[in-house]
Amino acid sequence: MKKIILAMAVLFNCTFLMAQSEIDALKYVQTDINGTARYMGMAGAFGALGGDASAIKDNPAGLGIYRSSEITGTMNYMMQNSTSNWNGTITNSDDPYKTGFNNLSFVLASPSWRYENKTTGLVSSNWSFGYNRLKNFNRSVIIKSDQMASSITNFMGYFTGDIQYYDLIVTNDYEPYDNEQVPWISVMAYEGGLLKEFVNADSSTNHWESLLNPGEKVTPAYTMNEKGYIDEYSIGWAGNFSNMFYLGTTLNFQKLNYSLSSSYIEVFEGPGDMNLNNDITSTGSGFNLNIGAILRPTDLLRFGFALHTPTIYSMLDHYEATLDYDNGDTYGNLGTPTDGQNYFQIQGPMQLNVSGAIIVGKKGILSAEYDYRNYTGTRLMSEDGSTQAYNNENERMNFNLNDGHTLKIGGEYKLSDNFALRAGYAITTNSTKPDAEKIMFENSTRTDTEYFLHNGTNYMTAGFGYREASWFIDCAYVHRSLDESFMPYNSNLLATDFAVTPASVITTTNNVLITFGFKF
Repeated sequence: MKKIILAMAVLFNCTFLMAQSEIDALKYVQTDINGTARYMGMAGAFGALGGDASAIKDNPAGLGIYRSSEITGTMNYMMQNSTSNWNGTITNSDDPYKTGFNNLSFVLASPSWRYENKTTGLVSSNWSFGYNRLKNFNRSVIIKSDQMASSITNFMGYFTGDIQYYDLIVTNDYEPYDNEQVPWISVMAYEGGLLKEFVNADSSTNHWESLLNPGEKVTPAYTMNEKGYIDEYSIGWAGNFSNMFYLGTTLNFQKLNYSLSSSYIEVFEGPGDMNLNNDITSTGSGFNLNIGAILRPTDLLRFGFALHTPTIYSMLDHYEATLDYDNGDTYGNLGTPTDGQNYFQIQGPMQLNVSGAIIVGKKGILSAEYDYRNYTGTRLMSEDGSTQAYNNENERMNFNLNDGHTLKIGGEYKLSDNFALRAGYAITTNSTKPDAEKIMFENSTRTDTEYFLHNGTNYMTAGFGYREASWFIDCAYVHRSLDESFMPYNSNLLATDFAVTPASVITTTNNVLITFGFKF
C-alpha cells in the first residue's frame, strides 16, 4: 500500500513536495473564539444580538443594530499551561504571562440620509472599520515518555524503503538534497548513521532498517514552541430595515504569521542518542466576504443567519532542520544545506452561522449560536491555484478531517441600568478523526514528522460591564481547554511491535480581557 501511495505522489509531483500535509494545513484555517470582553463574557453567542464590535465578524448584520457611533478597543492578559501524558509520564509546561491586543473598531452609525425620523424602509446605514485577532498560536509544550519499543529510526528506515545507498551519499559531484526523488529526512538519517542497509542474497533488492538492535528500546522527549497569530482587518456595511430586519456584509483581509521550533530527542537503550530539530516559519494573507441577516419579529425574539465564504490564503513557508546524532560509533551535527522554501495556497472552509436570542425586557438576555465549518472542503493548491500537485492531500481531507461544529450559549443580566453580569459556555467538536494520520511522501523536503490530532475545545466564560451614556467598560474571564493527541511520527505503517501510543496533551488558557468604548 505504501508503495502505491509513493508512486502516486511521484506521478503527481514532478518536483519536490514542500507544502503542509492536510493535518498541518488545518491549523491555518481553524480559528478560536476571540473578541471583546462583552462578546467573550457570553462565550461569543452574539450572532442574533449584534451591537458589539466582535459580533460583526460572526454576523455582519449585527452592525445594523447600532444606534450611535462607537470606538472600541480590547486588551487581554493570557496565562497558559500544557499538561502531557505519554505512557504514564506526566509533564507540565507553563508559558510566560503575555499581554495582547484583541480588537480595535470604529462604527459609524447614521440615520437614513433623507429622513432622520424614518421608521419604515431603510431606517439607517451603518459602517464599520475593524481589527480582530482571530487566533493566537503562542504556546509551549513538553512531552516525555518512559522507554518504549518504537523509535523514529524505525520510521526512517521504513520510509527510506529501497532507495540505493549511492543516492543518499553526499559527494563532491552529487548532492542528494537536490535529488527530487530522495526525501531529506532519509539523507539526514543515513548521514547520521541511524540506518543500516539489508541486501538480499541475490542483490536484487535492498531495504533500510533502524540501527537499533532487535528489542532495543528508546526514551523519547519532544519540545515545541509555537508563536504567531491570525489577524483580520475588515470594512463593513449594514442596513436597518423598519427596525425588524437587518442585513449586513463585511469584506475581510486576513494576515497569518506562524513559527514553530521543535526538538525530538531519543536516548537509545544501548549507546547513543539523536535530536532532530525543526524550525518552520509560515506567512500568508487572504480575503473573504461575510454576509448576514438578523430578523426581529418581536421585541422578545431575534434570529440570525450568516455565511462566510472560504478564505483563499497565499502562503510562504521557510523551514530548516538539524540533526545531532551519536550512533555509538560516531557523533556530530548535520543540517540541511539550504533552507526549504515553498509558495502555495490554501482554500479554507466555508462557514455557516445560525443563532437565536431571547430579550427579557431591559433586564436579561439569553442567546445561543451554532457554527458549522466544512473543514473537509479545505484545499491545498500550488502558487498558481492548481490543485493537481496536492491531489493526495486533498483527497485525504475527507479521511483525516471532520467538519467543525461549535455551539455557544451565553447570558446577560442587568443588576441596574448601568451594571450587568455575564456568563457563557462553548464547545467545539473534534476537527480530526481519531485514526487520522500524517503521511509523508517520497519526494518530501519536510522533516517534521510529528502531528497533533484535535479532540475538542471547551470554553467557560464570565464577565461584567458598566455603561454610561457616552462610554463603557467591560471585563471578562475566559477558561479555554484544548484536548489533543500527539504522535511523534506515523507508526501505522510499521510492524505492530513498533506501534506508538499517542500522548494526551491538554492546553489550558486563562484569559482576562478589558474593553473600553466611547459612544458619540
